[in-house]
Amino acid sequence: MRLFDRYLFVLTGVFMSMIQLLSLLADPLETSGTSESEVILQSTDALGGSLGPADSNRSAVFFSATAPVSDKIRWTLNIPLPQGLWKVDLNLHQTKAPISPDQRLIFEDQGGVVVADFNLYFIGFEGGSYTKSLGFYCDRPVKYLTLVKSGQRNLDTVGVTSIKINSTSISSLNHLPSVFKFSVKEHKIIIPFALPVGVWIVTAEKPVSINWDGVSFVTPPSCEARVYLDQTVTPVVVGGDSLKSVQLTHYAESPSSVITERKTAPLIQAYDPNKTETKELSVIGDFGDVSPRFDLFPNGKTMAIVTGWDDGPLMDLQLLDCLNQYGIKGTFFLNRRSPMVDHLKDIEINGMEIGSHSWSHPPLYLCSPQRCADEVVEMRRFLEGKLGHPVISFAYPYGYEPAYDKTGDYVLGAIRKAGYWSARITSPGESRIDAITEPLLMHPVFHFKTGAAKVTAEFNDLRKQPGSIMYLWGHSYELKGEDWAVWKSVLEPLAHQPDVWYATQGDLMVWRFLRDQSRIERSVQTKEGTTYYVKVPSLHPCLRNIPLSIILPENVKSVVWDGKTILVENHRVQLF
Repeated sequence: MRLFDRYLFVLTGVFMSMIQLLSLLADPLETSGTSESEVILQSTDALGGSLGPADSNRSAVFFSATAPVSDKIRWTLNIPLPQGLWKVDLNLHQTKAPISPDQRLIFEDQGGVVVADFNLYFIGFEGGSYTKSLGFYCDRPVKYLTLVKSGQRNLDTVGVTSIKINSTSISSLNHLPSVFKFSVKEHKIIIPFALPVGVWIVTAEKPVSINWDGVSFVTPPSCEARVYLDQTVTPVVVGGDSLKSVQLTHYAESPSSVITERKTAPLIQAYDPNKTETKELSVIGDFGDVSPRFDLFPNGKTMAIVTGWDDGPLMDLQLLDCLNQYGIKGTFFLNRRSPMVDHLKDIEINGMEIGSHSWSHPPLYLCSPQRCADEVVEMRRFLEGKLGHPVISFAYPYGYEPAYDKTGDYVLGAIRKAGYWSARITSPGESRIDAITEPLLMHPVFHFKTGAAKVTAEFNDLRKQPGSIMYLWGHSYELKGEDWAVWKSVLEPLAHQPDVWYATQGDLMVWRFLRDQSRIERSVQTKEGTTYYVKVPSLHPCLRNIPLSIILPENVKSVVWDGKTILVENHRVQLF
């Protein structure tokens, strides 16, 4: 087990050991210790942002599409919120779609120092007028509430019509996303209430040692660790040297529709691990003891180009035509409610692949282990029921982050248990066919809107490195108006190159599997040549669309495969 995994594995044991402390501790604090109070902040009270009309003669304050990242909208409280537990109701209004969800809600003290920081990305946005609630705990007075724009999508954000703040109890926050910020004093903090069930994110300004009842772990270099608690627990002490604060963020997941639509049909087997296919390969010629070997990519190609497209909007139909025009392959990752679910034949008839993007597109790292498992396996089962063949490719909704329970990283574990052969993340990174150490964490090279100049430069560089994979990803709905012309300028230099294999994500993994699992074994050697046994794993027929490409020694005159003479081109033959 890697050191990183071991640290977080210990964390789950720590949380479980805390359950035993419940009978020894006093009842958890149920109220904030403050008097009943309510604070209401209107959109017109805010400083910064743009003001626009909402419903019922109300206005809403929001970040415009052109507002820079880190722009702020701030409310100042006449009377600071005292230490305690609080519920915040955000009354929101969305005038048009799509909108950008990239905002953070910051609670600050009198000096503008952050007391707590919550990412609004994950509260969910609905359209029209609605209310979203969250909880927070402050261990010092809060003077300012500040919205900060955290990303640039060239879209307006959802508007805030008003904010209502009430004192509350920990039990009322069990089913709300909540953030708790604790100051470190004398190398420790005391948490005065039981932590509810759910996913907890531990965040500090640097790696921190966290201790409960004498057992400790260290957060990873990212200073953030996600752990799922399946029982209410009462931590006693969280400690760290030279730290100012530690933040605990709680995400309570929403009910999943997977349970109501669960099926019992088994997943389709991608290959039979107990069976191999064996055929004879006779190589005629005088080439000594040099044996045939597997090619880097099929048909002597030296690099691969792969594209992946998420969410399955109807714009994918136009994208299909565009990719076909340039001879580029794509994997289209669908959710249960993706419009392209009604166009599966259109995808496959064009030589593209259908992959899974989970059932309902939640961030898996904020789901319980059971919800995470349901999301990935039920979508695979649903697609296979429609297609009649294995679905082996996955893309993580909202990207990948590990989340841990007593079994380890249950996000990665759910993908593996569901039987996917590969899963693409969103963070960029180069990859090579012989250097993919974890196919369930595949990196793309670029988002497809990176730009023609940068993509072309990277492509030309990767062509010099045999075995390279260039993976572009994105969403077809990001293409609007002149974007199509820009996208075609990206594809133009990549298309129809003789040294490039244009593959889907599934093609790539099937080829890698064949290379890793197939064997060439010498059988009989004569003056005329050598006969070999070629043993190949038994794949599902729908996955056998890629020939096994073999490089031959010099001086080969002819090749007989399974009793028939086959074509030799550029010292290569294509088998099966």
